[in-house]
Amino acid sequence: MVFPARKFRLRTVGVGVLAVGLMLSGSPAFGMAGGLRTAGPGQVPVIAPMADFGTPTKIPVMGPSYVSASPDGSKVFAASTGGDLSVIDTATDHVTLTADLDYISAMKVSPDGSKVFLGTHLFEHHVTIVDAATATPSAKIAVDGPVQDLAVSPDGSTLYVTTQATEGPSDSPGAVHVINVASASVLKVIPVGRAPGKILLTPDGAKAFVSHGAEPSVSVINTATKTVSSTIPLGVASLGGSMSPDGSRIYYPKLFGGIAIVAVASNTVIGEIATQSDTWAAPPVFTPDGRRAFFVDKTPDRQEGRETIRGDSFLTEIDLDLNTLSSPISLTNGGPSMYSGPLNLTMSADGTRLFVVGTGITVLNLPSLKAAGAIDLDFDVAPGTLTMLPDGSKGYFSPGTQRNYLWALPTPRDSNAWKDYNSDGATDVLARDSSGSLWLYPGDANEGWLPRTQVGSGWNVMNLIVAAGDFNGDGNSDALARDAAGDLWLYPGDGDSDWLPRSKVGVGWNAMTAVVAPGDFDADGKADVLARDAAGDLWLYPGNGTGGWLPRAKIGSGWNEMTAIMGPGNNVRPGNDVLARDAEGILWLYERDQSNEWLPRVLVGVGWNVMSAIVTPGDFDGDDVPDVLARDSSGVLWLYPGSGSGGYAPRVQVGAGWNVMTAIL
Repeated sequence: MVFPARKFRLRTVGVGVLAVGLMLSGSPAFGMAGGLRTAGPGQVPVIAPMADFGTPTKIPVMGPSYVSASPDGSKVFAASTGGDLSVIDTATDHVTLTADLDYISAMKVSPDGSKVFLGTHLFEHHVTIVDAATATPSAKIAVDGPVQDLAVSPDGSTLYVTTQATEGPSDSPGAVHVINVASASVLKVIPVGRAPGKILLTPDGAKAFVSHGAEPSVSVINTATKTVSSTIPLGVASLGGSMSPDGSRIYYPKLFGGIAIVAVASNTVIGEIATQSDTWAAPPVFTPDGRRAFFVDKTPDRQEGRETIRGDSFLTEIDLDLNTLSSPISLTNGGPSMYSGPLNLTMSADGTRLFVVGTGITVLNLPSLKAAGAIDLDFDVAPGTLTMLPDGSKGYFSPGTQRNYLWALPTPRDSNAWKDYNSDGATDVLARDSSGSLWLYPGDANEGWLPRTQVGSGWNVMNLIVAAGDFNGDGNSDALARDAAGDLWLYPGDGDSDWLPRSKVGVGWNAMTAVVAPGDFDADGKADVLARDAAGDLWLYPGNGTGGWLPRAKIGSGWNEMTAIMGPGNNVRPGNDVLARDAEGILWLYERDQSNEWLPRVLVGVGWNVMSAIVTPGDFDGDDVPDVLARDSSGVLWLYPGSGSGGYAPRVQVGAGWNVMTAIL
């Protein structure tokens, strides 16, 4: 293997000052910048998006009203009400297949991704089964009215179709058609209430819940007997709800405000959540583990003379124990635009990102609910919908105005949360005490900690420990440690707060006076290591992504003037950076350009020689910006939140008694 031909050059002249603070009471100073705005008395916090997620790609397709991804994420299917079906290769975002079908009113993809089910109509109403590989219809099944919604059994064998009555009195009931997919035949037609809408299946497929838009109830279907086993009164009609991931509850927003809570086991309403909204709102969304749920509430519009003043929209969290809304964050100022209709919420598959979708998209990190960035989709004048790929790597936005394109959106995960040892999406800290015990302090992504756990003993034989990120390419965060003989050991994390068997990945590392794990430093997608030798030369040891090395390259000299060298993550420009403290206590930020040449270093702090430990954990407070932790001589641990512009916000105490630790990483 040959190290890629990139240029690295350390520049020690032309120092640019980003922001320099003053020494206050002996504490080090950092640059100041803004972040998530906090509320004053009587106010709610306002989401302030901090960064652009990059340039969306516009994919030309005909009026994408319905968008679904294949289970493996390789394809996206977009259908228009006019009958156009497009198949998009997600690797290239190019349309690979198209089909001209009858008018389309609903779409669903089979669990194995081999079929696309469509509600279609021209002179008659049908369910059309399309072969996903060729985009050609394989069957058309007649139904007795316009298709409103589709649901597929977990094994893909049965399709449930809600239809609206088109003949008879105005109070004619709707129906659910039960279709055998293999034979493309209707097994049974089940009468339900008027204007049936969204159909929800339990995870085991044993029950189907059908809400009604024209009467205040929900029909419960026993899928084994294919009969309505219960009718649940809601008091007010609902257009649809959302089921908790464990299938135990359904939350139905009602047409005139409020959310009814239905217990799936008993088929009864067990509570109601009061809302400010006096119109139907989009259903709540849940984190994958079902522990948290979020909802967009809205104060009522009001009339001032001839002018209608739209109400304020709020992101709220549902207290799943108390059945109340809490922690409101305003979406009106600085959040996604709203012109008509409810804002939508979309959750990433791993539960680390929440997308607030209007005419633009605000991206929030979880669990902190701090803004990670914004995706600007100008010129669209109505809230759209966002469909995520199963791995969360990309999203597809359908404009609410049904224009002839689909947006492909970059939705990267928090690139600065790469030291996560328990796989909860939050940055963690490892610390060794004087007895040699190694402790994991899981961060809560909100400037605090979860309970610590011991993850090792006997670590006092190591004279250097480094949090390496994912060094062996298995998706879990690892650690590197050097023993007295100079051997370098890889301790692979198992993603569940423990270690897999260690392996030796180097010898002779006692020649190095500093070893730093900056993450992916050379932008090849693999974690790397930087090391300074006794002469002050700085070397890049590129990781090969499987726990080994590519040939090293010298990337700087004169670094022996630094008393601490750290890898903070990605501050301002693309690529991971270097943070270093010199003998005078000045803290410097080193960034690189797109050719991997060093840019003029930036002074970001003074007075840092009062700190006995400086740690760069990555994004500790959950805003997708790298932070700094520092321990003073009294053992107090301070968080210096990154601002996203290379500077740092006012520090916050996050711990005490840390002087018992001989290593913090």
